[in-house]
Amino acid sequence: MNTQRRFLPERILHRIEDHIDEWRRREGVREAELAEHRAKLWEEAAKREKLLAEAIGEEEARQTSVEDVVRRHRVVFVVHSGEAAEALETFAHESSRLMNVIPGRNSRTNGTGVKGSWLIFEDPS
Repeated sequence: MNTQRRFLPERILHRIEDHIDEWRRREGVREAELAEHRAKLWEEAAKREKLLAEAIGEEEARQTSVEDVVRRHRVVFVVHSGEAAEALETFAHESSRLMNVIPGRNSRTNGTGVKGSWLIFEDPS
């Protein structure tokens, strides 16, 4: 009986060590899974960063090409109302010359990048 008592603390310590070993094994597996998930997230982030860089590059290239076309062909597309269209047609028929473009103050873009400007024409008379 005395011998069994003496081995009882050893058995308890062995069981504790077994539990600690099992916990370490599970923790290792969990850490490996976390590392795998982290690697996948970084890979996905890199893909998204690349896509974003491509989209920004394409947008900048598109804007540059629009600017080049405008300068090369001396043509600009203007968004306007029906009344403004009639006035512009009248100016064109009268051979009025565009004298100045003044950016409108407080022109609202609503996130579209579209801005308003005043077009100043010379009086043909």
